Amino acid sequence: MKNGLFILIISFLISCSPNVVTFTNPKARFQNFSSYRIVNVKIGKRKLPPEATELLGDIESRIKMEMEERRNYVSSNIDPDLILRYELVSNTRTDQSNTRNSIFFDPSFNTRVVYESVILIELLENKRLVWQGSYDLTQSRREARNENTINKAISLIFTTYPYKAGEARPDPTLTSKKKK
Repeated sequence: MKNGLFILIISFLISCSPNVVTFTNPKARFQNFSSYRIVNVKIGKRKLPPEATELLGDIESRIKMEMEERRNYVSSNIDPDLILRYELVSNTRTDQSNTRNSIFFDPSFNTRVVYESVILIELLENKRLVWQGSYDLTQSRREARNENTINKAISLIFTTYPYKAGEARPDPTLTSKKKK
């Protein structure tokens, strides 16, 4: 079921970018959550190149800022209320178009490589999905690149999680795209 939801999200993101796609479990009791732990299950204990390590460090720093500074959650490795799982999903595909030269009836083929990336962030309580947000980075790759692309994506994702630690009601100041 979880894989089906993930495939649905990826399909949706590929068809309409750039968008934040989100899910909030209506049965979640947000007032019970005040601590979290970050995990990236795809990487585990694998050795990564320095660039990847730096990128993941940037992602985790931005997530911590959103959770701790803006939402007052406490990071805890011992019995946290929530597990925050993030994943950077990348794919490469080739598009090929067939065009005919109208004068000589000679077909020609145009091929291009398309790089697609999505960042996915989930909050889980005892393996139950509480909230999920994702952002299609594909459009960001087409725009002028800068080091703030990941920060922008994570900030946009977190505008869909308006809950501060221990509070049942959404905080409207957290849905603003401007940083407080």
